[in-house]
Amino acid sequence: MDYYGVLGLSKGASGDEIKKAFKKKAMKFHPDRTGNDQAAEAKFKEAKEAYDVLSDPQKKSMYDQYGTTDFGGGGFGGHSQGGFNPSGFEDVFEDLFGDIFGGGRSRNPNRAYKGADLEYHLQLSLEEAAFGIEKVVKFRTNNDDKEISVSIPAGVDNGDRIRLSGKGEPGINQGPPGDLFIRVVLEKHSIFERDGNNLYCNVPISFAEATIGAEIEIPTLSSNKVSISIPPGTQTGKYFRLKGKGIKSVRGGAVGDLLCSVQIETPVNLSEEQKNLLSQFDEKLKNSKKKHSPKSESWIDGLKNFFK
Repeated sequence: MDYYGVLGLSKGASGDEIKKAFKKKAMKFHPDRTGNDQAAEAKFKEAKEAYDVLSDPQKKSMYDQYGTTDFGGGGFGGHSQGGFNPSGFEDVFEDLFGDIFGGGRSRNPNRAYKGADLEYHLQLSLEEAAFGIEKVVKFRTNNDDKEISVSIPAGVDNGDRIRLSGKGEPGINQGPPGDLFIRVVLEKHSIFERDGNNLYCNVPISFAEATIGAEIEIPTLSSNKVSISIPPGTQTGKYFRLKGKGIKSVRGGAVGDLLCSVQIETPVNLSEEQKNLLSQFDEKLKNSKKKHSPKSESWIDGLKNFFK
């Protein structure tokens, strides 16, 4: 069993992080909260086993070093090694939850406890994230199916969380309910890539357009097209910046830009006549006294200097 994975932690988690993660799992899956739900009980037992190991410094050290869950032999776990004391777990458990789960020794068995928080991963298209949308999400709390409408503000980005107070697991002993967190997961877009509030895209242009210049149309996220001028002699990879055509910040104010990188496409499926014309054109360039290849000629000069 991956004990860190069971508790939703990364290797090297601190004692406080382990304790907090176990508390969250126990609040959600303990049999006193889930009744006869066998799946929940199994998850609670896994979390308890993980906590038993990771909360004990010696066991945690052995597990981190060897990745084993077998602490019953090989000289580890015996009295000479300071073996695990079952009452230790009970003490920590009561420290975490008081008498909620039947410890019997709490000073206040009627104490109210807040319910566990929940997290829901919501997939959004780039357009939905950029302009905002109303989404209906379905989730489960305490074996109950729930449905709620969520207003997604314009400008949210991948990984952002929206907090819905009081929409998580119900509390105990009339305690307040937990919160529901909606985590944004952006879907891959067919044209644009997002970096903060800026958008990036590749725009194909022909060899002729790059050579003699052209006026071309660029798509934007709002489905409108804008025209840009391609100057003669444009090289592949050159960026053109369209101010204010990116995404407006979710916190208001600044709007990002759209940066377009032109990609010169090599002609394919040429006829014999076209190939001959292209060969003639290439020969004329080579025989010309003017410089026509800004990158290749500088590369050749650099290569000559390298071998001097």
